Amino acid sequence: MKRLHTAAAAFAAGAALLGAAGLWGTADAGTPSKQDAAAKAKPSATGTLLHDGQSQYPRLIRLSHSGSADGRILASVTGAMQPSGVQGGLIFESDDGGKSFHKIADATSPVESAGHDAYSGSLYELPRRVGDMPKGTVLFAASVDNGAPKDKRQVRQRLWRSDDHGRHWRPQSDIAVTPHHENAWEPELSITADGRLAAYYSDESDKKKYDQKLVKTVSSDGEHWSEPENLVVHKKWSVRPGMAIVRRLPDGSFFLAYEVCNNDLKHQCNVYYRKSEDGWDWGDPSDLGTLVRTPDGKYALHTPNVAWSPKPAPNGTLLIIPEMLVNEDGSLAPGNGKTILANRHLGKGRWHELPAPVKVADIPKSSCKNFSPSLLPSTDGSKVLEMTTDYYAKDDCRAYFGTGSLNTGSLDTGSLGKANSASSGGRSDSGR
Repeated sequence: MKRLHTAAAAFAAGAALLGAAGLWGTADAGTPSKQDAAAKAKPSATGTLLHDGQSQYPRLIRLSHSGSADGRILASVTGAMQPSGVQGGLIFESDDGGKSFHKIADATSPVESAGHDAYSGSLYELPRRVGDMPKGTVLFAASVDNGAPKDKRQVRQRLWRSDDHGRHWRPQSDIAVTPHHENAWEPELSITADGRLAAYYSDESDKKKYDQKLVKTVSSDGEHWSEPENLVVHKKWSVRPGMAIVRRLPDGSFFLAYEVCNNDLKHQCNVYYRKSEDGWDWGDPSDLGTLVRTPDGKYALHTPNVAWSPKPAPNGTLLIIPEMLVNEDGSLAPGNGKTILANRHLGKGRWHELPAPVKVADIPKSSCKNFSPSLLPSTDGSKVLEMTTDYYAKDDCRAYFGTGSLNTGSLDTGSLGKANSASSGGRSDSGR
């Protein structure tokens, strides 16, 4: 049976070693947890089912550089393409503001990828020309061949392009290729301040130094890429930074969110962030960054995604949605699987809880339930569209979507709290 988890078979040996050491392997590699089995019988997610098929890594964008197509919402998931059953990128469109979606294309093809699966995709619209790709070109990036046999595996972070708003796709380039059989995952795209196309991904190919690290690479034309450089690393081999998400903020700065697994065993896979003025220089790679935590000590864990809304706060509202939310003692918080964390000062100061549009119950470090959700605020900042995943049936992970209000709850203007790095290994802007 084809696994829905991101190259779980290829990662099983490494996960077993971490499990033997008493560590949760990592959410970013999609390794199934033992607790998943009890939650596979039926979906708990609210919202609307995206389509009748496997889905993971949902991503949402609203076209805003595409002329007459502006305003359309595109969604991507990785799932089984029909009729081949090969895992690839599936593209959906909404022309009613996210009330409904219909499939318009496969971003990948079994022929182009030599029949090998593509996982952990991301979706991006170019805000300016890069090489021969004009403004408005839609890009899809994914990891290819994670599940190939070890003796034949060289994982590619592959880039596809669409010149007609997502309806037809063709390969653009390989962002990076691992030098050997070790895996790499979850490419993320952004444009730097000087107009280059940057890619960030989770990399396991430097096993002598790091079990996993975050790396970055850049291209001036979308075809030729620089040698990958370290983005986030940790001196302890078993600590695993991963799952980078990058957004440009209205002040011109860049915001990077990611998880760090195995550095704080009480709050496993904490969410951290960093900021950059140019979208390329993020500071010392060994600095874990700033921990995302609420004033009352709740921790965001696993698979973060980020969005910025122009309202309801005067300077807009930065939103982070994690897979899980836990209390100070590590127990599941009441808002676990149901919460967006909001900040009104572009990442500084307090993070406050808002209700998520799609609610997913019973999340025990799952590799499907609320795994790597996505947010898209409305253009007026009053609402937010969410797409996330839950088990539809045993071993069948599917995407659900829904829209909720951003005017619910209070966004306190409280001052910055004192840093608390005793257990997190990083700074904290919890506002306590």
